[in-house]
Amino acid sequence: MGQGDRILVIVVTYNAMRWAERCFQSLQASTVVPDVFVVDNGSSDGTQAYIKATYPQVLLTENYTNLGFGKANNFGLQYALDNNYDYVYLLNQDAWVMPNTLEILVRVSKAHPEYAILSPLQVKADGSHLDDLFIMNVIYQHQQRRPYWIDDICFNRQGEVYEVSFVMAAHWLMTRKCIETVGGFNPSFPHYGEDDNYVNRVNYWNMKAGIVPTASAVHDEADPVWSKEKWSYILDYISPMIHASNPLATTSLLKYIIIKAGKALVLGDRKTIQYAFRLLRERRQIKENLKASTLPKAFLD
Repeated sequence: MGQGDRILVIVVTYNAMRWAERCFQSLQASTVVPDVFVVDNGSSDGTQAYIKATYPQVLLTENYTNLGFGKANNFGLQYALDNNYDYVYLLNQDAWVMPNTLEILVRVSKAHPEYAILSPLQVKADGSHLDDLFIMNVIYQHQQRRPYWIDDICFNRQGEVYEVSFVMAAHWLMTRKCIETVGGFNPSFPHYGEDDNYVNRVNYWNMKAGIVPTASAVHDEADPVWSKEKWSYILDYISPMIHASNPLATTSLLKYIIIKAGKALVLGDRKTIQYAFRLLRERRQIKENLKASTLPKAFLD
């Protein structure tokens, strides 16, 4: 890692006291100590006061309303560009790094500049199991690609980095080139799906996202069991918007809405029908944001 490399860690907080000490202490214990930029989305549990008192060196932006993950992170991404940081690390409030996580990721990034985003292995708080969503979203989809990184690990031929079509933004090392090219998060996504869309846009610009199996970090999810309503929100609202907002796809949102609403009417699924009409109302803005997302430095000033 170069002497002059500057890393900005962005943490979006909302009632983060459950994890705050582990999250921020892990950054102080890092072999590469970064600057930290926190965007608080209107916490009511004392998160802001705790950060100010315990970590006065942290740059804290306080919002009075919950802007969501994407819009809040855009504040930090803009700050990173304006202040000439070489790397940004997105860190969930319910997550923390190992002492060498940042050091390893930066070293791999320098050796493989074609990767705009790198993630460590995301593990549970006990440190002995991979995060469930990491398994679902990375390992299963990655097996469609060569080489199989699970096979490589098992047969002692582990590579330094493996390309993936998606990895959760709980732990992302982003290069400055990535932010200058791809920009910020698409405001069409209020919560969930913004990282899927971002990786799609990284691919649109002929850059890659990858995982580094020699690095690990904790993602201690606050809501590991999803309710039926949450699954409906993801499947009926976020999922079609991901496809419709992918600049590399030709999915027709209107066609999807018609098919989905038709099936929901037959089955009497009121929640799906409500999401279909919501997508219909937001269709024009989704299309406008899709067009804007293909511009350099999209959604940033």
